Amino acid sequence: MAEADHKILSAEIKLGSQYYFYMETQTALAVPDEDNCIVVYSSIQAPEYAESTISRCLGIPEHNVCVITRRVGGGFGGKAMKAIPVATACALAAYNLRRPVRMYMNRKTDMKTTGGRHPMEVTYNVGFKEDGKITALHLDILINAGIGTDISPIIPLFMVGAIKKYDWGAFSFDIKVCRTNHSSKSAMRGPGEVQGTFISEAVIEHVASVLSMDVDSFNMCNKWRQRGISRVPIVQEVLLRSNPGKVSILGDGSVAVEVGGIELGQGLWTKVKQMTAFSLSAIKCDGMGDFLDKIRIIQANTLSLIQEGLTAGSTTSECSCEAVRICCNILVERLTRIKENLQEQMGSVEWGILILEVEVNLLTGQTTILQSDIIYDCGQSLNPAVDLGQIEGAFVQGIGFFMLEEYLSNSDGLVIPEGTWTYKIPTIETIPRQFNVEIMNSGHHKKRLLSSKASGEPPLLLAVLVHCATRAVIKEARKQLLRWKGLNESDSTFQLEVPATMSIVKKLQCLL
Repeated sequence: MAEADHKILSAEIKLGSQYYFYMETQTALAVPDEDNCIVVYSSIQAPEYAESTISRCLGIPEHNVCVITRRVGGGFGGKAMKAIPVATACALAAYNLRRPVRMYMNRKTDMKTTGGRHPMEVTYNVGFKEDGKITALHLDILINAGIGTDISPIIPLFMVGAIKKYDWGAFSFDIKVCRTNHSSKSAMRGPGEVQGTFISEAVIEHVASVLSMDVDSFNMCNKWRQRGISRVPIVQEVLLRSNPGKVSILGDGSVAVEVGGIELGQGLWTKVKQMTAFSLSAIKCDGMGDFLDKIRIIQANTLSLIQEGLTAGSTTSECSCEAVRICCNILVERLTRIKENLQEQMGSVEWGILILEVEVNLLTGQTTILQSDIIYDCGQSLNPAVDLGQIEGAFVQGIGFFMLEEYLSNSDGLVIPEGTWTYKIPTIETIPRQFNVEIMNSGHHKKRLLSSKASGEPPLLLAVLVHCATRAVIKEARKQLLRWKGLNESDSTFQLEVPATMSIVKKLQCLL
């Protein structure tokens, strides 16, 4: 910090929460079985975790508990830890009553109890040279974990990884995870990385503002509509988890496949099915036809395939496909030997970047995304159509976090929103009018499973650009107002909150 020509001290950033808003709320069905066993059908991202918890709650061995998950109607992290209490309560009631019990939460109850993304308060000190080079950055971060621990202790790890995408010189931080009277917060798509990316960009924007390094656009010619263009890089470290797989070829040639990953709508089953067909096609037998029609993916069952782990972090599809590929390779090796023997006996047997343009109505504060151009590196995509949907969906959910969704709590820690009347998610009016996404094939990667790159969470980080571009528009509007008043244009430093709703944008333009 001593080497800096300029310093910004005690600047503040506040980041709000975000609700998962999956289509299917928390739900479970428990059915008592013979031999003091119980079967639980749960909408959960981690069946193995529910099995362990139910076992301890009922006081029975884990092999007496079977948790089955066919699919999950949207998760985004909200069906990881938060689904366990619902499944356990349902199992407890069914076990004691000796009859099936079904539980589900309506949207109002789900919003009030499930938590969401971690709110944060950040104070930072940054030192920098006259040419813009940053020499030192110190962050004091308070993370609102709510009333329970959940996964909150690992959020700082993800945050620091995202913040380190820039060279800050002397970088230090003090991160505290705080227990509060709010509902317990949990993992949500890109946990920690989203907030870390925004903090990095907010600091960079602040430094650029102080040094007047911004470039004016056509805004000088337009009084009531202003535009801003912003460009940011993203870096997200993804973790590989062990994931089991099982491939069975039945007597009629059909194939049953089990994997540890849960289908959440991310296309995991589609990719696994394609990988199975591709790997087994090496046998090259007649009558295979459209092999995809002969493959079925079996629902997750904790007693059939153990150590399933957690479906999260954008890499479960790749890990599941790799497990299936290994199984198929073993089967192909065995069947090839059989084929050769039959031939002797019978003769023959046949990564991302985003450029974005926004427009802000200075009278109402409404932000319109005119165009977004995303180029995303998927490595060698396992399924471009599925990955394309993941990229678009993650980016739109990020727009909700940075621009729309106010997941507020009152003084008693109770969640205020109860549905879409008071909680605004992205709609057809808020997504980019021209939404361009291109998947780049960067070829073979030795250190990537199947040369595929994650597409579930990293694209969400790109949505920080919408906030940055909106901030650029507000800055131009404030300068324009200062020019009209004959005041110093350099006095336009401000912090744009997250989410940057219409009222906040309008207020910061000084036009209220």
